[in-house]
Amino acid sequence: MSEMTDAEIELKLRDFFESNFQYLKESSGHAIDGYMREKAFQQVLYYWKKNRALIEKITRSEVKLSLPERVTPNDKISYTIEGIVDIVQEKDGTWLYDLKTHDIDRIKANITQYKEQLYIYSYIWKKLQGNELDNTAVISTTLPDRLEAAIRKRKPELIEQELEAWQPVIPIGYKEEEVEKIINNFGEVVEKIEKSEFCPPDVDVLLNKPAGMKSVFAVHICRNCDVRYSCSSYEKYLEVSKGATRNTMRKYMKPSAEERDEFIQGNMERE
Repeated sequence: MSEMTDAEIELKLRDFFESNFQYLKESSGHAIDGYMREKAFQQVLYYWKKNRALIEKITRSEVKLSLPERVTPNDKISYTIEGIVDIVQEKDGTWLYDLKTHDIDRIKANITQYKEQLYIYSYIWKKLQGNELDNTAVISTTLPDRLEAAIRKRKPELIEQELEAWQPVIPIGYKEEEVEKIINNFGEVVEKIEKSEFCPPDVDVLLNKPAGMKSVFAVHICRNCDVRYSCSSYEKYLEVSKGATRNTMRKYMKPSAEERDEFIQGNMERE
């Protein structure tokens, strides 16, 4: 059987994308407009173009890892940690990759969060399952701004230039001696969830852009929270940023077109 041409692969990617889009639309009840839909496909297409050599070397994809029967450090609550990774096994070594839809600046600005997640996955893969492991990395699937601009301008030479400059793979490494502390910290979070300790951040946090993010905390994080309109900090955020009052708060519960665009853009940059 002959290998597929690049054009045939692109058509197949389009078919997969449309099938997944329809499934998500029907299962979630949400949809995006034509512009954002095409932008999402371009992210898939150029991720494949940039990382094709790596993708073709993946020996196991979407490997589910599980760390069962853990207990929290104080209240001894039982919990399980699960995650999904891709594995590349070659003569030169074995790598564990975690794909993220966050952009590179956000990942580098919050590298500890990604490192801790990968360390737990690595511990499961190497220590508990007895597999070889030489390194780990995060792969950012979000297109850089300059590459997106080149795509919009439809200039092939500029696209190739920006595609070449894009470095989406961020090596993380692995230090087994740090894993137990990371798991204990995770357990403390589980305890807070079980105790319903959901203290919101101060309104100043909501009004500012977290490191590496393009929008304020309230857009990136709070708009994904179903209880934001019962949150004192989010209520204060609406008062400060929108001039809302208790009498006019209701109209802000239905986002404007501009806010929906911000929400969609924020989610395209999320995990």
